[in-house]
Amino acid sequence: MSRTSGTATVVEGTFAVLQDAGRPAGASWGIAANGALDQFAYHYGNALVGNPMGPPSLEATMTDLVVRFDEDSLVAVTGAHAEVTVGGLSARTNQAVVVPAGWELAVRDIRDGMRSYVSVFGGFHGADAFLGSVSPDRTLGFGLDLVPGTTLSCGDGDRLDLSGRQYAFPECVPPRNPLLAEGELGVLPGESRDLFENRAGELFEGDYVMTDKTDAVGARLEGRVPRRLDTGEILSRALPIGSIEVSGGKELLVLNRGRGLSAGYPVVGVICTSSMNALSQTRPGAPVRFVPLTIADARRLRAREAEAVQSVRARMTTVIASLRAATSEERRPRGANAR
Repeated sequence: MSRTSGTATVVEGTFAVLQDAGRPAGASWGIAANGALDQFAYHYGNALVGNPMGPPSLEATMTDLVVRFDEDSLVAVTGAHAEVTVGGLSARTNQAVVVPAGWELAVRDIRDGMRSYVSVFGGFHGADAFLGSVSPDRTLGFGLDLVPGTTLSCGDGDRLDLSGRQYAFPECVPPRNPLLAEGELGVLPGESRDLFENRAGELFEGDYVMTDKTDAVGARLEGRVPRRLDTGEILSRALPIGSIEVSGGKELLVLNRGRGLSAGYPVVGVICTSSMNALSQTRPGAPVRFVPLTIADARRLRAREAEAVQSVRARMTTVIASLRAATSEERRPRGANAR
């Protein structure tokens, strides 16, 4: 009888970390939210293995990640397109798969995106938390880098038989964005838009190119930079994730989840939450285009992603319940039902 609790050991890993949803409550302490840069892929992966919201996942950025599980484990890989194998055998992304005890899950050749996420039933455990989150904060020097030899506990400690069965886990495909085409980023008006007057519209007149100067703090985009007409001083103030700052140079700076909470540059627009997930998967050299959105449209996109996650979680919760029932029945002594 197998268990979905045990350990996971990193066999190969370079730019890989342990991530969760972040620490949004940290703003009151002047601390950035951080967390998985592609929040949809992170939450979708946990839903695919039947987890509630919150368990940590592994995040690999543009480099291979290989993990060996010492117990039968239910896992899912989401995010960027990649070559996924279990014990050398091809496996699907965006679908729960069983990794037998002692086998390796490999995520290689990450392409058409930047980041892949590995989620496991019960989550990964064993790392220190700060304000309730294990996500790295590079400014504070906090977080767990996954290097070869790193071992984490995983699972929920409950018995779940994954051996000797044929599984029919639901095949789930992330929803397509109904309002934006590939490479388009939805933008809401920024608080400093009036400082640019009619030049603010220049933001939507051409493509921008992602540079290699991007990280959890922010992304720099090359392209036409709107010039403000009012040159007065702007006081530092709190800024949301997705703020598009015009610093006066030849690039736009998009504030990411690790951004500082205040700045003195004008903000011409704010990228909506759903498009920030897309931006996190945009590789250096790739073009993007800003598209104006209404608040209602931005809410629709976010609600669509939330509904997709909830739907998958509900389906997998049913599957997990049936596996638990089967495990419980097999553990029942023979003749226990005979009266």
